[in-house]
Amino acid sequence: MARHFSGRRLRESRKAAGISIELLALAITRSAYSVLEYERGRVTPPVTVIAAMADVLGRPIDDLLSEEEAHAA
Repeated sequence: MARHFSGRRLRESRKAAGISIELLALAITRSAYSVLEYERGRVTPPVTVIAAMADVLGRPIDDLLSEEEAHAA
């Protein structure tokens, strides 16, 4: 099964790191609204943004992926 970006895992990783949506957004040069949409699973960020978020959160990219089916918006 293919690996897909997981908004749920992003939210869990962000909260575990003690980073607000606003701070994460600032660090990856995206809007807080964009990060919220990533966490809700409504928007899949580009690979470069996933890598940037993983870097800011101090996590491997795999921590932001899951084997769940991708959901169409």
